This record gives sequence, structure tokens and C-alpha cells, in this order.
Amino acid sequence: MLTLASGGALHVAGVPGRPAILFVHGMGGGAWSWAPQRAAFAATRRVGIWEARGHGAAAPVADAGLADYYVDLREALAAVTAEAGGPAVVVAHSIGALPAFALACEVPGAVRGLFLVDPFYGAGDPGYGRFTPRAGALARVLCRPLLDSFARDGALSRFLARRLFAAAFTDRARMTAAWAEQRRQIPLEYRRMLAESFESVEGFRARDLAQRIDVPTALLEAAHKAGRFRAPRLVAALRERLGGRLSVETIPGGHYLQLDRPAEVNERIARFLERVEAG
Repeated sequence: MLTLASGGALHVAGVPGRPAILFVHGMGGGAWSWAPQRAAFAATRRVGIWEARGHGAAAPVADAGLADYYVDLREALAAVTAEAGGPAVVVAHSIGALPAFALACEVPGAVRGLFLVDPFYGAGDPGYGRFTPRAGALARVLCRPLLDSFARDGALSRFLARRLFAAAFTDRARMTAAWAEQRRQIPLEYRRMLAESFESVEGFRARDLAQRIDVPTALLEAAHKAGRFRAPRLVAALRERLGGRLSVETIPGGHYLQLDRPAEVNERIARFLERVEAG
């Protein structure tokens, strides 16, 4: 494990000299979020698993948000590419997709391909992941008791976080095993992340980044009732930008697809890696 200057951590495994993959967790995640993927890909590739400050083996902190995670992740990407001697394929989950997306646009030559697992798109589409200033202010007022509970790790926060986490799985046994890890991140993250979700986070607007992305990209979403992607205009913008270098797919499962349905997710990651490495 490497400790990054910013306080984040990078777990390195697999075969030195082989093509590199960097796994990026979402809110409340960590190296544990990618255990099935580490087991699947470390035998043939160089694997880096990033942990943001305050998560897992990374340095403990009192507060952190998306901009902090971007700094940590940029350091992790630099370390992985330096060791591998070339660009990495980045595989990111949930809100971790936003800093990963930004790095793919802003660090030329460092990202070979981008695979996003049930990503949070932020301001990818009007009305998705974004409130107007007035609605955001109202939401903060209405959610104040909940935000305060998250800040002090109160009973309300623990109850709601577990309910949300349970909804992210269809396999209950896998959910129970993962909850012990997720539980430790509640006091650190949820208050900051909920507040950030009330407004667009400057520098992480997926709709703007879609005009700049230039690497093969895959979007893998958990299937939902609408039967289509949650941000159709963003997907259309990516298709226009990337053409055949964009793949989009939904599969049954909960938000933590990589833990809930690891075999299916690993199969699709492997297929994407083969396509990227074949050029």
C-alpha cells in the first residue's frame, strides 16, 4: 500500500509490467468495494485500488468532499501510470465517476479507457442530480435534522444509511457482508456529500466534460423501471463525441453492481479491457 501526499491511499496488486487498471470507489466505499475485481484481474494485470482520505487504510480526516477526492485520485493515477510506464484503464463506481471523468479529460495520456459502474452523473442532464438555487436552499432547510444527525453519527443517520445501502443490493448476503465496511464511513462523508448534491459541484459537470472526453468509455448501469439510462441527453452527447468508442448497457442488480453481481460486471470489464487493448 502506498500513502499519497494528500492523505489518500493506493493499494497495488497483480503482475508488474502488465497493463494497469485503477479502481475508484464511490461515497462510503473503499478498497473493499472492489474485492471481487481485484481477485479477478490481479492474475493478469497490474491493479491499483484507490482509497480517498478518511477511507479504509487512508489517513483519517474530520471532513472531505468531492474536490478533495479529486486531488487524492489524481495522485493515485500518477502513481499507477508511473509504475506501469503507461496509461491506465480507470474503473469507477457511483459518485467516483465524476472525478474519474474529469481526470480522463484533464490529464492527457494518463487514462486509456474509462469504465463507469452505475455512475452518478451530477449535472449531466437538466433535472438530474441538480437543484435550482432556491430548491437547493429549501432542501437544505428541510434536511437539516438529517444532516445534523449525519454530522454526529446519530440514530437517524444510521437508520437511513442502512436502508439506502440495502436498496443498493439485490443479494442480501452480499449486502450484509459489505455493510460493516460501509458503516464506518457515515460520520465522515454523508453530511458533506448530501450538501454537495444540492447543487452542481464546480469542475465536475458531466455535461461539460462530455464535450471533452476523448478515450473509449463504457457506461454500465443497474437496470431500473424506465428501461433506459438516467441521463439520456448526456449519453447522446457522449455518443456524438465518441461514436463507436462508447458502449452503454444495463444489467439487473443494485447500485453496488460490482459486489451485487460480480461475475456479470467482471465479464463486461474484461470485454472492455480487450477492446481497449486491441486499439
